[in-house]
Amino acid sequence: MNSIKRKQFYNLLSALAILLFAAGCNSMQVSPSLTTITATNVTLTSATSGGSIKNDAGVSVASEGVCWSTSPSPTINNNKVTGLTVTADFSSDITGLSANTKYYVRAFISNSDGVIYGNEVSFTTLQGEMPALTTTTPTSIGTTTATAGGNITSDAGSAITARGVCWSTTPGPTITNSKTTDGTGIGTFTSNLTGLSPNTSYYLRAYATNANGTVYGNEVAFITPLTVMLSLTTTAPSGIATTAAIAGGTITSDGGSPITARGVCWSTTTGPTVSNSKTSDGTGTGTFTSTVTGLQANTKYYLKAYATNANGTSYGNEVTFTTAQTAVLTLTTATPSAIMLNTATSGGNITSDGGSAVTARGVCWSTTSGPTVSNSKTSNGTGTGSFTSSITGLLAGTTYYVRAYATNANGTSYGNEVSLTTTQTAIPILSTTSPTAITVSTATAGGNITSDGGSPVTARGVCWNTSTSPTINNSKTSDGSGTGSFTSSLTGLQSGTTYYLRAYASNVSGTTYGNELSFNTSTPTPTNTGGALTISALTSSAGGSYSPRNIVAIWIENSSGTFVKSLMVYAAARIQYLTNWVSNSSKNVANATTGATLSNHGTRTCSWDGTNVAGTVVTDGTYKVCMELTDKNGTGNFSTFTFTKGPTAVSLTPTNVPSFSNISIVWTPK
Repeated sequence: MNSIKRKQFYNLLSALAILLFAAGCNSMQVSPSLTTITATNVTLTSATSGGSIKNDAGVSVASEGVCWSTSPSPTINNNKVTGLTVTADFSSDITGLSANTKYYVRAFISNSDGVIYGNEVSFTTLQGEMPALTTTTPTSIGTTTATAGGNITSDAGSAITARGVCWSTTPGPTITNSKTTDGTGIGTFTSNLTGLSPNTSYYLRAYATNANGTVYGNEVAFITPLTVMLSLTTTAPSGIATTAAIAGGTITSDGGSPITARGVCWSTTTGPTVSNSKTSDGTGTGTFTSTVTGLQANTKYYLKAYATNANGTSYGNEVTFTTAQTAVLTLTTATPSAIMLNTATSGGNITSDGGSAVTARGVCWSTTSGPTVSNSKTSNGTGTGSFTSSITGLLAGTTYYVRAYATNANGTSYGNEVSLTTTQTAIPILSTTSPTAITVSTATAGGNITSDGGSPVTARGVCWNTSTSPTINNSKTSDGSGTGSFTSSLTGLQSGTTYYLRAYASNVSGTTYGNELSFNTSTPTPTNTGGALTISALTSSAGGSYSPRNIVAIWIENSSGTFVKSLMVYAAARIQYLTNWVSNSSKNVANATTGATLSNHGTRTCSWDGTNVAGTVVTDGTYKVCMELTDKNGTGNFSTFTFTKGPTAVSLTPTNVPSFSNISIVWTPK
């Protein structure tokens, strides 16, 4: 009985297991399978891959694409490209790769449940041609500097975008170490190395960078010399006055590094440095003289010569000197005379220089008492004795205070104060003559001065501007002096412009203006000459991977770079790589000669009838013939040639440029 029960129990368990398995099978979905397509179209920087989806269960797929890395098992967290739509078989363009590099690729699909990856494939990008260059042997090697450089003999068909030298204290320096940046292009270049350490071995290589990467020249080594301190002495001060003295120094050795600054420094305490007062007296070795100024009278100073090079600043021996006692000079101010509306005459007499030569003298004035040389002043020579000063720029009917002054090494002293009052204003009376003979750039006007206001008119004419109230600070004519009528010729005007005009007259009282008038210059009539422009050029490779096949465009732009019309466009799938033409024309090929990618190079000929895309003859002027060619999946060569469209025939044979030679541009007007 127990055996029967056990058998029934086992049968029940088996049946239950079968039911549970069946239920699980009914609820489980079958995942899609995904195969990664082997990479094709492999170039220096791009390739094509994709995937093939087998989705028998009809599982929803939200996105698909490929992911890649330089390490195995790439995921969508590495580089990836996703398709715009979901299809069973898809292809993806992989771009932005590095030349001569192995990459691992997997196709992927994803939905809300996660990501499924295909099998892994790998490929290696093509190896690009690299520039050829050599490293120049270092020269002028100092303790912290040196001169080197390089010579780039070939750019391998891709423009050099950076060049220089790099160095390190270990072999094999790269641009991640110390480097210089010395322009672009091929040819010889010179590099200045700085920041080196004394008595140190360095390894150095020239480098050049283009679209294919960075390449290095041969490695050279050099050793910086030991630091050698420079040698100098301080010259004993002479010509010691109350506020100045003469000193200097002699530099007998620069210690192996050029002297970049030299002079003397001083202080009222021992041990002066360049952080104290100093002079700057040139560069290099040898003897130099320094003028020490800004001293205090009857004061002891400590002074040393200094010299600076890449190793630092060195000082000569310390010397001392004491400035002289203050001696005051004596002078008086001359009574003003010839007082006019805005001028007067004064002066002074210096009877003693106080033991120090007078280096500047004159008179100073102000509308308040106690004028100094910080106010208005004249400069009337040097030395003692009498001098005369012409005071100008005064205001009419105004009281001024005047003092003579004299300056020597002890400072500036002043004479007695005098005052003067200028006379009242006298203003000319005048009117402006209406403009006549108005052209696109010239006109005739003038004025009539009926009174000089009691002071002779010294200047007259007309002034004009494109805004109201013109003055003589704007454009003007100069048409003699005196009263009466005068005629003015206005030149240099802009066409189609409104100008405002006034006659003016100047005397000692200042400048007075006549009534304001306005006029408009004429607008020239544009010309639209018809004709034919014939263009021909022999094409050649831009160094691309699919040469001799190539795509080319020739079009017209105006002088401002605005697109006018396409003349020839041969391109198909790679048309986007004619980047300049696409950007300027928005792919407009109206009335242009068009076709697919060209299989070989040859002479390309096209013509232009002087019209735009709407068929309208454009205005005469300066235009540009634009030519662009590429034979790679990227920008190729682009050049422009300027010519003048007008009634005069033009025949140009420009110099050959990359991808275009034997160029002929001929404009034949009707």
